[in-house]
Amino acid sequence: MLSIKRMIAPPTIPRDVFEGKRMTYWKKCGIAFLAFTLNAACTLVGPTTWAHDDENHTHETPVKVPAGITYAPTAVPDRIVLTWAEDPTTTQSVTWRTDTSVETAIVEFATAEDGPLFVNHTQEKAAKSETLETNLGLAKYHSVTLSGLVPNTKYVYRVGDGVNWSEWAHFITASDQADPFSFVYVGDAQNDLKSHWSRLVRQAYSDAPRAAFLLHAGDLVNRADSDAEWGEWFYAQGFIPRSTPCVAVPGNHEQSKIANEETGEVTRRLTNHWERVFEFPSNGPESSRESVYWMDYQGVRFIGLDSNNDVESQAVWLEKVLQDNPQNWTVVTFHHPIYSSKRGRDNSELRDLWQPLFDKYKVDLVLNGHDHTYARTGLMAHGSEKNVPSGIRAQSEIAGTVYVVSVSGPKMYELGREPYMQRVAEDTQLYQIITVDGDELRYVARTAVGRPYDGFTLTKREGKPNQLVENVPDTPERVRPEADVAEAEPVKRNADQVPVVTSSLRLTNPEAKDQDDLCVWRDKQSPEHSVIIASDKSANRLFVYDLEGKLTQSIEVSKPGNVDLRYDVPFQGEQIDLVAVNQREDGFKLRLFRVDHETRELVAIDQGGIATGPNYGGCLYRSAVDDRLYFFTTSKEDGCEQIELSETVNGFYTGKKVRHLDVGMSEGAVADDQLGLVYVATETEGVWRFEAEPTGQPEGTLILQIGDNGIQGDLEGVALSYDDNQIRYLTVSDQGSNTFHVLPMVGGSSTYRFSIENAEETDGIEVVTDSFGPKFPKGFFACHSHHDESCPILITPLPSILNALGTN
Repeated sequence: MLSIKRMIAPPTIPRDVFEGKRMTYWKKCGIAFLAFTLNAACTLVGPTTWAHDDENHTHETPVKVPAGITYAPTAVPDRIVLTWAEDPTTTQSVTWRTDTSVETAIVEFATAEDGPLFVNHTQEKAAKSETLETNLGLAKYHSVTLSGLVPNTKYVYRVGDGVNWSEWAHFITASDQADPFSFVYVGDAQNDLKSHWSRLVRQAYSDAPRAAFLLHAGDLVNRADSDAEWGEWFYAQGFIPRSTPCVAVPGNHEQSKIANEETGEVTRRLTNHWERVFEFPSNGPESSRESVYWMDYQGVRFIGLDSNNDVESQAVWLEKVLQDNPQNWTVVTFHHPIYSSKRGRDNSELRDLWQPLFDKYKVDLVLNGHDHTYARTGLMAHGSEKNVPSGIRAQSEIAGTVYVVSVSGPKMYELGREPYMQRVAEDTQLYQIITVDGDELRYVARTAVGRPYDGFTLTKREGKPNQLVENVPDTPERVRPEADVAEAEPVKRNADQVPVVTSSLRLTNPEAKDQDDLCVWRDKQSPEHSVIIASDKSANRLFVYDLEGKLTQSIEVSKPGNVDLRYDVPFQGEQIDLVAVNQREDGFKLRLFRVDHETRELVAIDQGGIATGPNYGGCLYRSAVDDRLYFFTTSKEDGCEQIELSETVNGFYTGKKVRHLDVGMSEGAVADDQLGLVYVATETEGVWRFEAEPTGQPEGTLILQIGDNGIQGDLEGVALSYDDNQIRYLTVSDQGSNTFHVLPMVGGSSTYRFSIENAEETDGIEVVTDSFGPKFPKGFFACHSHHDESCPILITPLPSILNALGTN
């Protein structure tokens, strides 16, 4: 009979786990376990009261497991990945991770057999080990390159320390002949790797289980140094990288930000994870080891470039690699596209530098990412895109290079279609299976559910460009609908000849009294399910609306002021979308919430708020220098305070004042995280620009002055937006004239000016330029209005405003 003593013993948990934010999770697990075992013990000695016998019972709220626990290394190997550092015909590299307790790391391997007796004649090879300090703690990475292998042979291997082993897994060496093979190519995985990318990469494996390798065109993760994201990248693939080698080049999101402590200058370098996680060839330029390289595989030369850094020196190296190329086919991969598929982007310098070499040495296929859309060209040469009239397919008569941009993760951009693009897609996750068989290369693109979407065949022809045969399936093209804007309607104007635009949506509810500020949360996976968060200082509420105008949530906050948000903010070992609002009664505070992606509701994470001192409005700022988070509180009388927000050991935020800005009475403010600037709209002077870093100069610059451009004063809301060419625009509400001024941030002070019908005495505004689904495919402008008792939020499609201004 099982002893009661054994049954009620709590789980043994390492003492160091009970530190900081890990304690909450483990404490709950321990308490839950103890409650269960005590209950079980009671069944042996007497009656038991079950959980639901008591009508006053309460349920424990589920606790999010911290990333530091979910992705903690142990002595058991994980993050096992096959790569090649040398010749794929006779070598195989393998890398894995453990905790720092592991002193001995080895690979055991043998030629694979039909049964288990291979274990009687295995070999061992010791690994080299390196420590990596990450944001989640220390880990050891181990790597081995097995050499002297037999071409075209299946091997079995496992990794470990002699006691703690991985499972046995297979790999196959490349043939030393140009035998047929397939590989899988994917663009940016980057975001929501565990929840969304996982289904795509597993579907790709299902469709091509014998693929020679999986090729990544950069942006494997979103934040280069986030160990949790690297953990998700491995989790999403399961066993795949243990048996299917990985070939990858870095994207811009694999670049770490490094700040010079003396000058504050921010530079970027390849994340330390890269060389620990992967073993790629070291045959590239000295400054780009393992991020620029080449390898030959069964009749194909694969060349990986780093489009983030030092592209000029890579061009010199690239020409030498292309000159000395005995292979029948040449495939080049790098992150930034030669032919951009995102609207407004164009990497012309890269195209002018590298594409002539692709033409000269007859590169067959170029595989890119970065633009979060899909586009595939015909046969292109440098400059041939300039000679293509609308509607005519581009094909070069002197070279045969096909260019592809693809995306495998859920993050999506707006397509910038060009006449030379043979097949395009928006809001579509794709993987590509490419087969090389002698003089023929077959390409098939499939969606996340395995549906064929694009295809072509290239055939080698002696002394001529490749023959391109289109094999596009009858799958309908997946592109967003065009915005329905009545451009032919005459533009209304007020007495001052300022364009007047009519809004299309009005947000209010029976509780609303004065909704004088707002922010917009965009659902990256389903933009049409995004929400608008309004603060109502008179109702003492935050209201959450969907894009149909339906009220979905109401939260009590004492006299809320300005509301702002930032995406992917670290919190309790994960990344959240953070919403902040200043509170002006029952104590001056900053209230913090996260957006629940499933329910699209706000969840408080601030333990009642962070004391700020007197506040009136403000905005968030996230430093590009060191990723620290701040809130600028504006004031009716005492300038502007910069408050640093930092996470405590208990997993909540605390605030500390780090700087004071001497500026007049103000409420509205907005920060430019990328440039490190903050803009403050004062009610009697104009808009001031300040350096946003706490070490920046305390003096500001008045960039927009009351009295200029018809600005009458009492400036309130201020918003920052970008167009397709990444030009910044600052929009400000002028209560004195009931108009809005748009300042292009190109060095001048002239503004565009418009008004919204029934928008009066406007406080808060917001401008969003991304797609928000069929209702707002090209973004919208949102503003508070004091026109009636509820002070509604008015929503206007952005194209309607641009049309009225004559800039559409």
